[in-house]
Amino acid sequence: MLLTSLHLIYIMIKTYHIRKNAYPITEETENELYCQYLNCKKELHIGQKIPLYASCGISSPVSYGLFRPKVLIPQDLDILLSKDDIRFIFLHELQHHKHKDALLNSLFCLLQIVYWFNPLIWYSSHQLQKDREFFCDYAVLRTVGKEQSCNYGYTLLKYAQNMQKGMFLSPLSSLGGGSSMIRQRIIKIADYKKDTVWLKLKSTGMTCLLFLLVFSASPVLTAVAAPDDTFSLTEDNWEPIDVSSYFAGMDGSFVLYDMANDNYQIYNKDMSVRRISPDSTYKIYSGLFALEENVISPDASLQKWNGSEQPFNAWNQDQTLDTAMENSVNWYFQNLDRKVGLSALSSYYHMISYGNCDISGGIKNYWAESSLKISPAEQVNLLSAFLRNDWGFQPENIQAVKDSLLLSETPDGSLYGKTGTGSPKHPNGWFIGFYETAGNTYCFATNLQGTQDATGSNAAEITITILNELIK
Repeated sequence: MLLTSLHLIYIMIKTYHIRKNAYPITEETENELYCQYLNCKKELHIGQKIPLYASCGISSPVSYGLFRPKVLIPQDLDILLSKDDIRFIFLHELQHHKHKDALLNSLFCLLQIVYWFNPLIWYSSHQLQKDREFFCDYAVLRTVGKEQSCNYGYTLLKYAQNMQKGMFLSPLSSLGGGSSMIRQRIIKIADYKKDTVWLKLKSTGMTCLLFLLVFSASPVLTAVAAPDDTFSLTEDNWEPIDVSSYFAGMDGSFVLYDMANDNYQIYNKDMSVRRISPDSTYKIYSGLFALEENVISPDASLQKWNGSEQPFNAWNQDQTLDTAMENSVNWYFQNLDRKVGLSALSSYYHMISYGNCDISGGIKNYWAESSLKISPAEQVNLLSAFLRNDWGFQPENIQAVKDSLLLSETPDGSLYGKTGTGSPKHPNGWFIGFYETAGNTYCFATNLQGTQDATGSNAAEITITILNELIK
């Protein structure tokens, strides 16, 4: 991308210098040529001001410019060609402007930079240049009449040796082209026929058919785009439950997964599959990735506090994985992420399929109301995969993170979990985790939205109440 961008910048700078060193064709400098140019503009009903310049730095005419279009011609054009030839060339270059080719060129330059690795983009760009010239040739012939097709073709032939090939990654529209392209253009000019009513109807019909195909495929397109916004819960092993009374009027969702029976219970399915910021719940996996990268180890997870004042007293001290998870210490996990590195983090998030896997928001805050998004249903799926160690991580690393999540133990079972709370501007309350009994494990995720009561602590209270009711 850098190399293609630099090449485009080079072309633009070179074009700028050619234009700066060119002299303007005006009524005072070249009255006859200028008047002919104005007549061609009137012929095409172009009212916008498009300056004309002559330069010794180019071999064939070009047009360019999105907002301030310009036409550049070689300095010797009026010497080499007749008035009729020049008229054809002016009409051709002005057709580029009339049909917004500068915009199309710019869009394709952008595509070539972003998708530099895709040969189909480069092939499409080459085809675009050819079709653009064919179209302008036809547009000129529609203007001057079929009887002028031979004369127009002779103009191209007479000037062919001065034409340059299509430029690599260029926003310019030129009259030029390689010998093969000139040959194809001459053949098409010789075969030119005025559009018939039947041809216009057929073209309109094909265009309508293409639109129908695109719009009829919209469900497929929506399904492709959906992973950025929602998680598709396609399994039939789930049932709705009504626990609305526990949410006290707050918008929220609850997902419970019974690992032994492979069964989901879901409250508010629409919210349970909608992706939102994970906030501090991401720290489960931040710690796991740091362990896998040997940034810390189960027996040596201490990170030194740098002495800067933190928003909570519990953060103003050295931290281990256990204390940092218990107190949700931001600086601890930010340190881990920095040491793991953005590239490795991205690979890990894609490996475990963490929501939209997007950490483009930056290594410091990608998880805090930024780019990374995940749904409650996905949180539960990930927790079950974590407990099964579906990803093949070191068992001792899984156990170290699991130990750091332990909240309480009773004779009936052990509760593990992590809260997460959004900012005041983005109320978002999470409590995710799992509950282990002697014969089963239940993964859960609760999320609250929309009010200042949407906090991690409130989500935890609601979850514990629901678990006490559902797991007996």
